[in-house]
Amino acid sequence: MELLFKPRDPKYIGEGNLPFGGFNDTAKWEPITKYLEKGAEMFPEKTMFRVADSEGKITGDYSYEETNNWANRIANSLIKDFGINKGDKVAIYMLNRAEYVVSIIATHKTGAVQVPVNKDEKGERLAYVINYSETKALVVDQESLPFIEEIAKDLTNLKVIFTVGNSEDIPSDIAGIKTLPFTTFENYSSDNPGVEVTTQDVERCMFTSGTTGMPKGVSRNHGGVVLTVRGYIQQSGVRSEDILMSVLTLGHANAQVMALFTAIGAGATAVFYPRFSASSFWRWAAECGATHVNMLGAVAEYVWAAEPSEWDDKHNVRMVLSGPAPRNLEEFQRRFNTRVIDGYGSTEMGMVLWKDAEDHRPGSSGYTMEGYYVELRDPENTSEVMRPFWDPSENPTPPDEAKGLLFIKPLIPHTTLNEYFKDERRTREAFDDDGFFNSDDLFAAGIDGRFYFQGRYSRIRVSGENVDPIAVQDVAMQYGAIQEAITVGIRLPNVSDDEIKLNLTIKKGENFDPVEFSKWMAEISPVFMIPRFIEVYPEGFPVTSTQKIRVAEIKEISDNTWDRNTTDLKFRSR
Repeated sequence: MELLFKPRDPKYIGEGNLPFGGFNDTAKWEPITKYLEKGAEMFPEKTMFRVADSEGKITGDYSYEETNNWANRIANSLIKDFGINKGDKVAIYMLNRAEYVVSIIATHKTGAVQVPVNKDEKGERLAYVINYSETKALVVDQESLPFIEEIAKDLTNLKVIFTVGNSEDIPSDIAGIKTLPFTTFENYSSDNPGVEVTTQDVERCMFTSGTTGMPKGVSRNHGGVVLTVRGYIQQSGVRSEDILMSVLTLGHANAQVMALFTAIGAGATAVFYPRFSASSFWRWAAECGATHVNMLGAVAEYVWAAEPSEWDDKHNVRMVLSGPAPRNLEEFQRRFNTRVIDGYGSTEMGMVLWKDAEDHRPGSSGYTMEGYYVELRDPENTSEVMRPFWDPSENPTPPDEAKGLLFIKPLIPHTTLNEYFKDERRTREAFDDDGFFNSDDLFAAGIDGRFYFQGRYSRIRVSGENVDPIAVQDVAMQYGAIQEAITVGIRLPNVSDDEIKLNLTIKKGENFDPVEFSKWMAEISPVFMIPRFIEVYPEGFPVTSTQKIRVAEIKEISDNTWDRNTTDLKFRSR
């Protein structure tokens, strides 16, 4: 398929060029590591990526040649001495650092499948991801090692653990699993391994929220990387002299595809921070020379709420991709002297909608990207396609009858969901007979051709994470005092993300303390799954005359609702 690279207003285009073109001819696409190898030959000394420590100080600077050679040594080692073959799984579980970057690239070069594990997973869920993915090799940092030690006896397929850190502090094995320092890779060949990998091969198995309490593995091919990279380059005007900064974890597609892989595809530079700090965000951006940054969920609100500082407009950030865009868009752009564009994507589908930088109409997620066809369908009857009738220029608030579920049809093979790993039923149900994927997200389509995000249909979005309410309920039901649990998402005013409200009934004769429950849940679940609001219903959940739960009622905040934010209870993600 031949795609059309949209022109941009010059003020939204970076300095430099696109050394590998605009990726318009899909027949010529190659896995992203091939462009890294070309970059290592064409501009070997150019900085490929930098990494910072938790205080925001840049601690490493790696050229295209260094990055490629380092990844080659790892790949050659994995192939030669650790039996990693094409299609095998290599998991990575750590905070953002240089070794994370090169481990992703090295895995690509072996033809293996990367399994980026959410840095906040722990306990049973962490063991599930490693086991279910059939991971053979695991890369961790020393900070993550205690979480692995807790579950090591339950790991069934894992053959070797590579640990980043002081070699003297790394054990030789963990519960019988061979454990080696990351420096093991240093003495291997820096030549390209030469494994034949194409855009049709599987690139990742990324785990997202599950419907039975455990995450599900989303399998995507290398072609999906190139499609999203192409879209980001086009929409954001990325060029070779740009610097793409990310404070998001490399365990997510955003930091990988729209920072690391886009930097490679444009011959640009990426900078990674291991954590987000609202108060330091713009100072870090200025210090690293960032021209592009990405924000997810409520990040934009946190940045806006931070105390004004001299760094607010003393930076070179030309473009911010924020999903969703800040509600106070115009004020945000003026205060921080930048341009914000919105978009919509998912782990399964990639970036489906994207706003044009020249489009200043607020509120929309933009237009359908090349490579996709989308339509809205009636949530009560998904066989019925809805025709746009709402005019956003006359009424900024869409009527309820204009809101529908977004269904997405991929038009380019090997660019979207390949399968839900080892789940034929879910994979089969993901697409209808015409090849459309149900996004489970509500949109309104204007007669202006734009799509306007209205909220999640059944999922909850917390701190940029998709959270399945059933998964939260399943965890809560393990707590001894709880009889029944129902999870709902609540959207507070002027906040882009949801908050979790857990509604409970308690077993007869049992006592329930929300503080103790929250501490218990924090021990076994990621921070984003811990509910902010908890309400106990002593007389049972409110129901209709037909005994259906009054969902609207349990989504309300009442005088009986406990709010974690009114306590001193604080939980931080790693």
